Amino acid sequence: MIRRRTAPCYIFEGTWWATREVPQVLPYLQALHASDGRLDLSHRTFRSADDLKYWFRRIPKGERAFVYVACHARVGDLYPTDGRSPVTWERLLDSLGAFKTDAIEFLHFGSCGIVDGRDRRGSLQALADASGARWASGYVKDIYWLPSMLLDLALVGELFLPFYHETRTRRPQLKARAQWFLRTYEQLARELGFSGLARNLAGVDALI
Repeated sequence: MIRRRTAPCYIFEGTWWATREVPQVLPYLQALHASDGRLDLSHRTFRSADDLKYWFRRIPKGERAFVYVACHARVGDLYPTDGRSPVTWERLLDSLGAFKTDAIEFLHFGSCGIVDGRDRRGSLQALADASGARWASGYVKDIYWLPSMLLDLALVGELFLPFYHETRTRRPQLKARAQWFLRTYEQLARELGFSGLARNLAGVDALI
């Protein structure tokens, strides 16, 4: 039997106001891996833009990973620790520029209001441009923990994993798959203010 390659998933998680590292997102993705077996998980706690840049730079060229950033956020700025030390939007984009060529395929933020609801396309294009990702997504408003975590798991399991494995043997259409994902989870996605952007190999974007 041919063993299928595991898909790389890098989780960068803030401390959620705590003084010590208590991962909140990691256990859910470990459960997904336990049931599916196709994820190669890596988890790091971050407290600053410099942390993000350091860890982003270490993802190998050509990895085509799913990168998941999870922490508190407000109006485009990340608050990974105490609410007083934000990673501003500008510094976030600068950190994303540390990725090597084709290191990242999907970029997702499990954070409140990281996407500007007045200019969703502009926000997501900026994230995709800075990181080189073919997919960028996040939420336009404050989100509830468990429903958003369930949607995030579906994003990894139902969109990223099939796309990652099929691109090794064929050229699947990311836009079509993303539209199917949104139709399938439309009610939950709309309630949470989920928004995504798919970019094809020619660099043409589709707002999802």
